[in-house]
Amino acid sequence: MKLRPSIAIGFATWLLLLSMMPAVAVPRQVMHGHVPAVVARLQPMGNFAGTNHLNLAIGLPLRNPETLSNLLRQIYDPASTSYRHYLTPQQFTEQFGPTKKDYQAVIAFAKANGLTITGTDPTRMLVDVSGSVADIERTLHMTLRVYQHPTEKRMFHAPDVEPSLDLAVPILRISGLDNYSLPRPRLQATPLANASKALPNAGSGPSGTYMGKDFRAAYVPDSSLNGSG
Repeated sequence: MKLRPSIAIGFATWLLLLSMMPAVAVPRQVMHGHVPAVVARLQPMGNFAGTNHLNLAIGLPLRNPETLSNLLRQIYDPASTSYRHYLTPQQFTEQFGPTKKDYQAVIAFAKANGLTITGTDPTRMLVDVSGSVADIERTLHMTLRVYQHPTEKRMFHAPDVEPSLDLAVPILRISGLDNYSLPRPRLQATPLANASKALPNAGSGPSGTYMGKDFRAAYVPDSSLNGSG
């Protein structure tokens, strides 16, 4: 089929104008709660080296939160027909986990920005990534600064502003952007020498301390170890 000259020219002009139009940008998604509050009263000592690497965990929110809350109430309500009708992990993922499309979009977004996928989650709620500080800063539109810790003799890094993403898929949290608070064990071990002073010293361990078998003998004597009973 041949187009008349006037129609062909009009069509070509429309295609040219269309190609010149800027692509519709994805609204930037701004995160919250990723800058430690202490940063507001500290002066940065410099920037975190862009060649350093960080491991991050990108968290996606659950879907249908109201339906999930109602379901939980029914599961634990003896008067409900859903009482103790628990979901399998697969059922939970399909009903309340992020969609496969959204999960793949987050993975594609990370890869397109130079980040390496180091782990995925069957529930589609987490994507583990690794990348250079330079790539992470560019992807999240922020800068990682270095600060002197106010109470500890060490430096820590943290974002200077809240991270943001050029991604339409909602993101709940990005873990690993700062190391202001380090995990520490809260349990304190008691040396056996001190434990020996406790009474009645009736355990089968050193100095009368209690061992696992002592508790089993006290609470479930003569029990088998195969799960029966």
